[in-house]
Amino acid sequence: MLDITALISELNNLANDPQWRGWPFGPGFGGTWSAVARFAFVALILGFIVLFLRVLFGPKGIFRDHELDREAEEMRKAELEELENKFKSGKISELEYKFKKREIES
Repeated sequence: MLDITALISELNNLANDPQWRGWPFGPGFGGTWSAVARFAFVALILGFIVLFLRVLFGPKGIFRDHELDREAEEMRKAELEELENKFKSGKISELEYKFKKREIES
C-alpha cells in the first residue's frame, strides 16, 4: 500500500536537492557555462514556440484567417492608387513615387 507521508517526504527531499532547486531560472551550480547553457535552453524553447506559432498563424498559415489577407490586399491597392494619383497630379516626384511604390509592394 502506498504511504502518502512517505511520498510527500520523498518529494520534499527531491525539491530540496541542490541540483534541482530553482532550475532553470535559479542561480544554479556549475559556474558561468552552466548559466549560459540554461539561458540558451530557455531561448531555444522560446524560439521553438515562436516558430510554431508563425507556422500556424503566419502568412499562409494553417489557422490564419484568410479575411486578413484579403483586407491587406485591398488596403495595398488603395494605397497604390492614391500614390499614382499624387504622382500624376505632380504632388510628388518620380523618385519619391518609385521609392514609396517599392515600399508598399514589399
